[in-house]
Amino acid sequence: MNGTVECVNILVLEASTSSAKAMVYSSEGEILREHSAPYRGREFSVAVQNPQKVLEGLLTVGKEAAEGFPIDGISLGGTWHSLLLADRAGRPKTDCYTWAYTGAADTAARFRQDEGETVRYYHKTGCMTHSTYPFFKWLHLGEEGLSLRPGDQLMTQGAYIYYQLTGQAVESVSMASGSGFLNLHSRTWDGELLERASLGEENFPRLEEHTYTSSLRGDMAGILGLQAGIPVIPAHPDGALNQVGSGALGDGVMTLSAGTSGAIRMAFDRPYLPVHPSIWCYCAPGKYLAGAATSGCTNCLDWFAGQVLGGRYSLRELDQVADASGPDTPVFLPFLFGERCPGWHDSRLGGFLGVKGSHSPGQLYRAILEGALFNLYQCYEVLTREAYSPREIRASGGVMKSPLWLQMLADIFGREITVHPSEQASMLGAAALGLTALGAMDSPERFPVGEGKVICPNPENRVLYQEKYARYRESYARVL
Repeated sequence: MNGTVECVNILVLEASTSSAKAMVYSSEGEILREHSAPYRGREFSVAVQNPQKVLEGLLTVGKEAAEGFPIDGISLGGTWHSLLLADRAGRPKTDCYTWAYTGAADTAARFRQDEGETVRYYHKTGCMTHSTYPFFKWLHLGEEGLSLRPGDQLMTQGAYIYYQLTGQAVESVSMASGSGFLNLHSRTWDGELLERASLGEENFPRLEEHTYTSSLRGDMAGILGLQAGIPVIPAHPDGALNQVGSGALGDGVMTLSAGTSGAIRMAFDRPYLPVHPSIWCYCAPGKYLAGAATSGCTNCLDWFAGQVLGGRYSLRELDQVADASGPDTPVFLPFLFGERCPGWHDSRLGGFLGVKGSHSPGQLYRAILEGALFNLYQCYEVLTREAYSPREIRASGGVMKSPLWLQMLADIFGREITVHPSEQASMLGAAALGLTALGAMDSPERFPVGEGKVICPNPENRVLYQEKYARYRESYARVL
């Protein structure tokens, strides 16, 4: 930390896919308080959400977290690939469509029919031709009859929150790089793509880098119980923030996060784009990230526990029965919400294969754990083939809550896995950006990360999972 600046407290507000989160972090290196609350109500699904309700949930947990602490600044986090349309006054005209929305699958499929155009799009934006991306969401919504009126803007959920807090329509370059509208090389909205989508730069928030701040509005300060005018840092995506909060902006460190969805990432000094589209590349604070993501992770666990078992067992209880269930499991393809890497098939379906009458709920649950990690391992194979094998893998997210799942991760990857000291690496990354913007730290790369626990692979289990992975790959190739 920069010793010339007095102690600074940052309030982090993160709108994740499934919950509103808040943290107060001190420049002395201490998490002072954390609060979170899952989104509830008919307005929320994984794919489509009410942006105002998300904001209200975030303000509630933010006020609870900040109470009693002097707050010097606010830093926002969110998710890549969300999209909503707002009017000139910043009022939402649509729901927010998250990364999980696959309604644009047919639109993306038509685009993919032109291989040359697909490759050009990838090398310009770093994004795949897939319904995940707001570019294709917008084309689809236009086909469905949605049109612009003067003053309308396309925003992410994060930019909408920033606008409500500050009155400024601003999108961070890092967040925008996951939209499919940004030119990865110039770090500006791409004119050719805007023209194709019948849009102009006036239909988007202003782009700013991670050092930018605006002042907190008085009405929002009153809701949060904070002082009006404190600086607010624009929303950055949790994937990029995870890299910062894990201390992984240098060479050779891969981050692996397993939350609602899963992802692996490595940092580069310049855009990293293989000749054939396979892995994505986006902007991070001062860096570029190449990586791969899956659509099915803890959301598959929640589906099984809630939809199939009716909420009778907690995930912790299911972990216990899965741990005692033995190695005989069916194959689970974790594509309940479509597929991203490696096949990028928006409409791929998931489910169990090879289920026997003797299989117990514990064995079915264990198969889901395996399937989600097998999909992540497919991503790992793609990324390391296109780039290089990392010297270290640092894990964070929901996987950290399950010792069983963590050990499976090390065994399947055949690598030592360093577990981040905090489950909330992305929120710590947002805190690092806040400290940097307020002058309490020289650079996000200087953010101190404590020693993590190392999970070592079990060689015997590694052999077993290699056999199971071969079965998974056979099923993956057979079912589309």
